[in-house]
Amino acid sequence: MGNEDTLDFSTWPQVPRLQPPELLPGSPAKAALTVRVDLDDVEPPIWRRLRLPSDLTLDQLHEILQTAMGWDDSHLHHFVMGPGEKDLTRQYFLAPFDIAEGEDGIAERDVRLDQVLAEPGHQLFYEYDFGDSWWHTIELEAVEPCTDDHLAASCLAGERACPPEDVGGIWGFAEALDMLAGKTEGMDPEWVEQKLNWLPPGYDPASFSADEVSKALSEAVFPPISSLNPKLANLLARAGGSWRSLVGNLMGRALADPADLSDPQVAQATLGYRTLMGTIGDGLTLTKAGYLPPGVVHELFDALGLAGQWVGRCTREDTTLPILLLRESATALGLLRKARGRLTVTAAGRKLADDPPALLRHIASRLPLGANYEKDAGLLALLFAASGDDWYAGLDVAGAMMAWMGWRVDDGVDLGRATNEWASPTVDVLNTLAGRQAGTPLRTAIARELISNADPLLSAASIQAAPLSR
Repeated sequence: MGNEDTLDFSTWPQVPRLQPPELLPGSPAKAALTVRVDLDDVEPPIWRRLRLPSDLTLDQLHEILQTAMGWDDSHLHHFVMGPGEKDLTRQYFLAPFDIAEGEDGIAERDVRLDQVLAEPGHQLFYEYDFGDSWWHTIELEAVEPCTDDHLAASCLAGERACPPEDVGGIWGFAEALDMLAGKTEGMDPEWVEQKLNWLPPGYDPASFSADEVSKALSEAVFPPISSLNPKLANLLARAGGSWRSLVGNLMGRALADPADLSDPQVAQATLGYRTLMGTIGDGLTLTKAGYLPPGVVHELFDALGLAGQWVGRCTREDTTLPILLLRESATALGLLRKARGRLTVTAAGRKLADDPPALLRHIASRLPLGANYEKDAGLLALLFAASGDDWYAGLDVAGAMMAWMGWRVDDGVDLGRATNEWASPTVDVLNTLAGRQAGTPLRTAIARELISNADPLLSAASIQAAPLSR
């Protein structure tokens, strides 16, 4: 190509830089906001009137809109600031997907509803499914004092069902409505038959019940992502960011109730680690093979009452799995240190040995254990336990969750079984604290305690996403 053929990009129109949203000051006191949500450019109108607490974050509002409208949350979304007319030169708020992609801007999880809607007439805009491009206009109708600190989102009124997912946007939906109404003149009969058969069974565009929507909202768990243990927030973001996803649904059930552990339960849960540290004392010399001396193994075995859990002479650590796993997990948790053939209690371990609640908090801050793929699997195992689900019966589902987050295995390897193997460092700790029997109230409560305790030195923004392949 000669110089005369070189393209001159300086004459091309420049893409305007998106302007950052300007947040409103917000309300000093919690209020009850009545908003009307309209699905734009659809006839007949599809709308909802919702009563919402003003301190909702936008990530919570996203989940509420999905439930209220009837969407499946199977596509991406964005919120765009008003409060006047829709302005697409304004930067959208960052959804979990945008954050995972490294975009700069204001995260929706950090914005309250009263920072985007303050006075009647103010508007907020929400796009769902960038292919079908369903724009929603959210207009504030009324602001009232909030007399209930636990005000929940509710639906006051509305009309008509939302369109089916992937129907083809406004025009595809209008075509489907014509077909349902028998207005098929000029249409290909085969296409009409295919599209009608494609619609969800029993789909009725006129169907709507405000009471059913309110019931669904009352049963849903939509805590703000910023309130989560940062490790859970990171996991949810990489699993799509939706409480309706496989991971989000599991997490919601795991967080539905508090742990409510008593002091005696915490003391019993941490007994294994405290007994081990007490037995190690000022340190001991390991065998030439690097194991605990036989006398120490036997002493620990008797002190922890393991006779009903393990069969054998129980004098060699390498053949007494409960003791071996206890010692290895204590080392991984930073309670013990192995060096130059000796095993010693770390400074942290000495400080925590006589303080069961602090020891449990320390353990929670160290979990999950291992490399990134092991941490993801271990955190899923804790969520299964905290929800009361059987981890081993749900390995296919756990494998699907890992696949959604981008983890892969070689052909012929079962991802569910691999997930179980990867989770074992964390599961070993849970078993030490709560026993091996799945679904017991104590195991569920301890798992909830482990996922609710976050390391105060971490923040959701500081945790980086793990690589998407292994």
